[in-house]
Amino acid sequence: MSYQINAKKIELPIQTKYLDFLYNVIKKENSEAIVSSFGKNLLNQYFEALLNSKNIHLYICELNEKSVGYVILSEKPSYLISNFKKLRIQILINLIINLKIKALLNIFLIICKIDLVLLSSEKRNIIDNSYNLNLLAIDRNYQSKGIGRIFMTYVFENLSKTNKLNYLTVETNNERTGRFYEKKLGFTYFGKKIRFFKFQKIYKKNFI
Repeated sequence: MSYQINAKKIELPIQTKYLDFLYNVIKKENSEAIVSSFGKNLLNQYFEALLNSKNIHLYICELNEKSVGYVILSEKPSYLISNFKKLRIQILINLIINLKIKALLNIFLIICKIDLVLLSSEKRNIIDNSYNLNLLAIDRNYQSKGIGRIFMTYVFENLSKTNKLNYLTVETNNERTGRFYEKKLGFTYFGKKIRFFKFQKIYKKNFI
């Protein structure tokens, strides 16, 4: 089967079909992510706020014109933290009502930067001033087919045309995902972040 893979950069106004796809794929493939705890309306608000920022980029992976994956990249981690702060009241209410204690604790770690205390000041500085791959997922029905690697290659090429990429960092507590970043995308192990209730491994990719 031949694949026609496209990395589509999403801008406002975001179409309902993409919001529906993002909600479903995040619930299914990013169940450990904080945003997976959000209800649909809150997640829609989050993506609206995200796309209002010129420093955060959302791409949809399309296979033969069907949405099968996505990625969120921020030019600095602080821009994503700002997104959470804009919706902090709605997020807190949503997480408290749904008893998402772990997500609340992890948000506290991130905002207070406690999650980085295991890293040297040099490494913290690199992370704070580099692109961050916040979330990435390919629908499980389309995994292990090389689609994720091709998709991300397109994304890196697209970003490099308009933005200066020096380093890109990403975190995961999933061993399979970590191997994907290392073996398929050329990342290397960089350190650990504190999370409840499992450390996240940090990986870094050099573009210089």
